[in-house]
Amino acid sequence: MSEPILRKASELDERDIGSLTWDATHNPELLSFSADRLSVTWGPRKPAYQGAYPPAWVPIRSEGRLHSGIFMWDFLVEEMARAQIGVGFMLQWDRGLDWGFYGYLGAGMTAWAYDPSTGDVVTRTESVAGGLPTFADGRRGVVSVRLELPRIAPGRGIFIVDRLEAPPIELPTGAVVVPAACLLRESQRVRLGNLSQAPCAS
Repeated sequence: MSEPILRKASELDERDIGSLTWDATHNPELLSFSADRLSVTWGPRKPAYQGAYPPAWVPIRSEGRLHSGIFMWDFLVEEMARAQIGVGFMLQWDRGLDWGFYGYLGAGMTAWAYDPSTGDVVTRTESVAGGLPTFADGRRGVVSVRLELPRIAPGRGIFIVDRLEAPPIELPTGAVVVPAACLLRESQRVRLGNLSQAPCAS
């Protein structure tokens, strides 16, 4: 079997970016979705769930596949229940997404998560940027992401919390990006909002 390869923007029509809504087919036995699929909540557990114990992390992907432009959106963390939570994005591979182990967004080689309980941006389970603001009440706050994704040039991603920007994350040429999150505790809830899009210079 051939090695997996990253999807390229050049393989997609420039207008084919999916939608910034949660994928209601991803872990539906554990997650609940608002009618507009902009909010996702861990719980209540559905009868279809067969596990004896809840998982360590519950991952959730969006239906967006962003490329060939400049994008910005907010993760509105409506309840983090004073526990770790991860919000961020992943690169799309020809065979899907690389979640790493246990469904933790910051475990994959091509995934980045911001954890508002610690103020760290994490990839491959390691912090690559720290010192960002945390959520003072341990429950709610806003994390913004800006992606600069030229169609035929390298891109970058930036996490923004309380107007403070983390160092840019360098992304490969023509990257296709999927917004995503991972939840650690039942009752955690995240809403997607305020998507803006603009053309790139290249």
